[in-house]
Amino acid sequence: MKKYLFAFLTMLLLQGNIMCAQSVAPDTCINVDTLIAESMKYLGTPYRWSGKTPKGFDCAGFTRYIYGKFGVMLAPSAGGQYKMCRRVGNDSLRVGDLVFYGGRKHSKIVGHVGIITEVNEDGSFRFIHSATTTGICITSSKAPYYLKRYIGACRIIRCGEEASKP
Repeated sequence: MKKYLFAFLTMLLLQGNIMCAQSVAPDTCINVDTLIAESMKYLGTPYRWSGKTPKGFDCAGFTRYIYGKFGVMLAPSAGGQYKMCRRVGNDSLRVGDLVFYGGRKHSKIVGHVGIITEVNEDGSFRFIHSATTTGICITSSKAPYYLKRYIGACRIIRCGEEASKP
């Protein structure tokens, strides 16, 4: 009986995790200027492995914390965040989009995430993130380390007509 109860509870927990992974509402509408202003308050905050608070953040902990302040629950890992939001092409990047990078050892597997703070006419952008050496900082997408590891971008903030698209 204990075995069946354990299996049942495990299934419920897994369903909850799946539901959480899909918790980004299709009509999420946040003032992007407010989001970026909030994220800028943490510039210089130290990097902390598995950090989720202003005492120290890892990359996914930072994006999750910032979006959480606006009622959006993101997955706790960069890979999980990449899986839960709608991909956008490089030609349609916007401020507030999440950008994803490969990790140090596996540049094809999502291992890092940041939030776009500025998009330039040439398609390059700047993003705020938690880097292991500097903590919360702003970096250019043209920086060689990140340029070669870029995987893609996802959109969380969708307002107006954009919200009704699949």
